[in-house]
Amino acid sequence: MPSAALLAASCIPPMKELSRLVQRTFHVTPREEDFRTIALGASGRTIVRIGLGARHCLGILWGDDSADNDYLITTESHMRANGVNVPEIYDYEPLGPGCGAALAEDLGDDNLLSFRSESWEKLRSRYIRAMEQLRLLHECPFPENFSFQPSFDESLYRWEQEYFAEHLLGTHLGLSADGFLNHPALRKMAQFLAGLPLCPVHRDSQSQNVHVHAGKTWLIDFQGMRGGRPEYDLASLVFDGYAHLEAEQTDELLREWEHLTGHALDRDIFRACALQRLMQMLGAYANIGHNKGKTWYLEQIPAGLAHLRRLLPSSMLAEPLAGMLE
Repeated sequence: MPSAALLAASCIPPMKELSRLVQRTFHVTPREEDFRTIALGASGRTIVRIGLGARHCLGILWGDDSADNDYLITTESHMRANGVNVPEIYDYEPLGPGCGAALAEDLGDDNLLSFRSESWEKLRSRYIRAMEQLRLLHECPFPENFSFQPSFDESLYRWEQEYFAEHLLGTHLGLSADGFLNHPALRKMAQFLAGLPLCPVHRDSQSQNVHVHAGKTWLIDFQGMRGGRPEYDLASLVFDGYAHLEAEQTDELLREWEHLTGHALDRDIFRACALQRLMQMLGAYANIGHNKGKTWYLEQIPAGLAHLRRLLPSSMLAEPLAGMLE
């Protein structure tokens, strides 16, 4: 079975599979000109907008080059059943181990990042609605009839640290990361976070994965959902490398989170989660930018590093990392 990259390189196989799903679901036969490929991020999926007269939907295909994608279908139905706004999956067809095709609700092109030029008063309200959806996600029960992706544990936190060291410190900054990785503070932080209670988390709740459509706020790209800490998702949102929120705006959103959840934010847990998320995010930017040819991601690194530097003083990672980022 071809990977997503090979599927994307040829329009015929994707159109054939998606045409069959459209006929089965909507009882119409789409024309070749009804398909328009959308370039979206680094998900490893081919995403096509399909026009069907007065209505439209998204066609999604994925190959076996990303294990995350297999979780898309079951996770969607679980979240919808528990009141989280996510796009409906109309139909789905497995295409072999790790590969599949689906038709999904089209939420349009407006995500949270699209509104970054709005006044802070308006944008703040949009972020609050996004946090409301994250709170609903965190309150979902763990499913009984299927499993999310493996939960955060010490080994996954350590993997994120190694990912950051390899791609951001090594490839992007040209630094030797051995001393950083061997510092006991990293294992201490991973063990600290791994010892905390878990709830379902999105894992990538940044501005481009929060859509605004039909007067509602929606979450997309949730196939990485797993057990983790809610503070990780909160950090993903407010320390987003794309959105460039000011420190005062971030602090205001953290106070709004406390109001939404009804309890004070544990700043030690939040800081540790934020450091972990920023390491994962910066590692991804460097990896995708340098190794996958998507250089736009490299342009987001300075903003992510600024967030990281802001959090370092008095943190667990101040000693092993601050000097490397001067």
